[in-house]
Amino acid sequence: MRAFVAVELPEHIKARIFHEFETLMEKDVFGGKFVEKENLHLTLNFLGEISEEKAKKVIDELKGVKFDKFSCSIGKVGCFPSREHIKVIWVELISENNKLKGLYKAIKGKIGNADEREFESHITTARVKFVKNKNKLAETLGKIHFKKLDFKVDYFSLIKSELTKQGPIYRTIEKFNLS
Repeated sequence: MRAFVAVELPEHIKARIFHEFETLMEKDVFGGKFVEKENLHLTLNFLGEISEEKAKKVIDELKGVKFDKFSCSIGKVGCFPSREHIKVIWVELISENNKLKGLYKAIKGKIGNADEREFESHITTARVKFVKNKNKLAETLGKIHFKKLDFKVDYFSLIKSELTKQGPIYRTIEKFNLS
C-alpha cells in the first residue's frame, strides 16, 4: 500500500481553501490538476509503498509519539520550486512556536523518513504541468489571502493513498491523538 502520515484539515478549512482556489480555476492560466477538496492535508512523512506488515509496525511506533495539541493558521500562497518555474502551488500552514516542525521531528524519530527533503509546512493545492500566462497566474495568486483561518491540531493520521485514473483516493487507516 502507498501511505503517508498527515495532519488532516477540518472541513471548514478545506472548504475555505478550495473556495479561494476556485477563482484560480476559472482564470484558466495554467494546465494541471487541482487537489480535490476532500484530499487537502499537510503531509508530515511520506512513506511510499509499504507492506501490511510494515504498516502495522508503523502504527505501533506512531502510538508512541507524545506531543501536545497546538493551534495552526493558514498563511500565504506559494510555489515550488520557484515563481519562475512553477510545478506545485501551495498554501502555507503556520503553527505556534513551530509546533508542526516539532511534530514532524517526533514522528521522524519514531519511523524515520523516506523523503530526504527538508520539511516545509505546506498544503498542496495544485500540480502544474504548464503555465499559460505567468503574469496573470502571479497576479491571481497574489490576490489569494486567508484572514483569521485558524484551527486546533489534536491528532495526526496514517493515510492510505490509492492512485486511480480519476485521481488519488485517501483512506485514514489510524488516527493518533495528541495530548
